[in-house]
Amino acid sequence: MTTLLSGLHRLTLWFCAALAVAIIGALSVQIVSRYVFNAPVHMTDDIAEISLIWMTFLGAALVYREGGHIGLDLLDTLTRPALRRWLRIVLHLLVVAVLAYVITQVRQLYPLMSRLEFGTVPKGPLTSKFMLILLPFGIGAGMTILFALEAVWTELRGASAEADT
Repeated sequence: MTTLLSGLHRLTLWFCAALAVAIIGALSVQIVSRYVFNAPVHMTDDIAEISLIWMTFLGAALVYREGGHIGLDLLDTLTRPALRRWLRIVLHLLVVAVLAYVITQVRQLYPLMSRLEFGTVPKGPLTSKFMLILLPFGIGAGMTILFALEAVWTELRGASAEADT
């Protein structure tokens, strides 16, 4: 499982890098076309905005797996290692529970969000607000759930390995 999630992590990292290049490219085209040629290119702002939304939600999942989100380490200094391990497990399971609940709520927003348009992007089934905003959120939340379950599994394996020694 860890190998599969490592591959997903690596693939998502490359995709986020491509999204960053798309943002830089779209905004560069917009600046040059507007200020040099006085003829702004249509939809470059939307491309940058949509890329940023996808990169944000997917990047949040990557940062979660790498342990890079803001956290408090006060309990780490005040508790024993066994208690710290169980606190980490509980926190990962809380992340799973909250994100699973939020994903169920996102699904309920589909009828409302599918009727709204996104900037100057032509309206269509693949360009609705649901597809361009809520879908990347759902994918990022799903990946975070997988990474949290992986972290729980790693903590439990570490606990059993230390108990055997």
